[in-house]
Amino acid sequence: MQFLYPIGLFALAGIIVPLIIHLWNVKQGKTLKIGSIALLGESSSARSKSFRINDWLLFILRCLLLLLLAFLVAQPYLNKIVSVNRKTGWILIEKNNFQKVFNAHKNTIDSLLKKGYEIHDFNVGFSPLTLKDTSGQVIPNSPLSYTALLTAANTVIPEGTPVYLFADHRLNRLGNELPAINYRLSWISLKQSDTLSNWIATYAGKKYEAKSNPSNTSYQALNSSDAPPIRVTIYEKPGTTDRKYLIAALKAIESFTRRKVLINATTEKAAIGFWLSDETVSAGFRSSLEPDGTLFQYEKGKIFTTPSFINMDGKQLRLSKSVAPGNYAEKLWTDGFGNAILAKEKTGSLRTFHFYCRFNPQWSELVWDPIFVKALMPIVIHDKDPGDFGFEDNPADQRIASPEQNEVIKAHKTASETKTIRNSPLAALFWIAALLILATERILSFRKKTQYVKN
Repeated sequence: MQFLYPIGLFALAGIIVPLIIHLWNVKQGKTLKIGSIALLGESSSARSKSFRINDWLLFILRCLLLLLLAFLVAQPYLNKIVSVNRKTGWILIEKNNFQKVFNAHKNTIDSLLKKGYEIHDFNVGFSPLTLKDTSGQVIPNSPLSYTALLTAANTVIPEGTPVYLFADHRLNRLGNELPAINYRLSWISLKQSDTLSNWIATYAGKKYEAKSNPSNTSYQALNSSDAPPIRVTIYEKPGTTDRKYLIAALKAIESFTRRKVLINATTEKAAIGFWLSDETVSAGFRSSLEPDGTLFQYEKGKIFTTPSFINMDGKQLRLSKSVAPGNYAEKLWTDGFGNAILAKEKTGSLRTFHFYCRFNPQWSELVWDPIFVKALMPIVIHDKDPGDFGFEDNPADQRIASPEQNEVIKAHKTASETKTIRNSPLAALFWIAALLILATERILSFRKKTQYVKN
């Protein structure tokens, strides 16, 4: 027997309570009826205490009751060996590719069906399929990755069941992490009909031709002329030096994208304006921006000095001070408490970003981290998909998983084969025993009191 929360066994210290009660036993006196007290002499006072346990049965029952309650707090369980029925299994195939897969692997699938295997759609719900199903009826593929689908299969496929998956190993269908599964997976990779593909991609205002094969994907710029410059205007509150950190980030963006960044150019209106002050944005500054431009402004409010961090792209950057956030629906950056550090809204024709911190390093370590430049790029370049800026997930990508990744999947499979032990909780048995002991203890205690009254 093992315990899920062994710390609950500290409750066993409660056994000292019935021990004290039974040891500190003061005997009750008896009443003797007499006709007259005239001849009785003066009584002398005397006290008598007995440090002996006179009722061992009640004492043992009460100790057992406290023992069972302590065990219930610790949640006992047993490791139970479970026999898994492995006579049948599953075949997972995407319904849209079913006919094609069946024609290519007819002998393998027929032999599995004769052994009692069931065919299921490798999609949300894992609905059963028959040999009559074809790819004539096109069903949208699940937006979930193969990793997510294999993980979801844990809830419907019995543990230890052999599963044959007929699917390719293309990276654009795999997730960021390999699945943790409790069934025996055999992944049969499909041959790709097209091992070479190309498409046109747009990034940072430039067009690229992408060429992909099973080993890599490369991009080549197509623009014959440079993209138009990015015009930026910056206002800084007198006495501060926040703009130097911003300018350094803009120069890094200029170097990376090879697009000219013009700062505070007065000839034309700016595409984006940075208002680095807690003052109200002036009408003149707004008029210096393009009609559909971007405004990035410091917000004013109560300053909090509670240590926290900024959540950005999976990283946590130290946050020393922040401003009380407003109520904006779209939060881009948040702190450790879920409050907005950067929020976005549409004000008229402008995209407005509300920043509840400062670029000053005394407020946070944001400007010292390389993620600062990456986070500013979709704001500066006005990218439509800032979540995955600079990283493309194209359906035509032909790259496949490396052999090392396949080995990790096999390792998961081997681990699941030997997993035949389940935890069997014992709480119900302990509750029944505790109720029976409590009932017995109450009955004996009641009888004991009745005897005292009679005597």
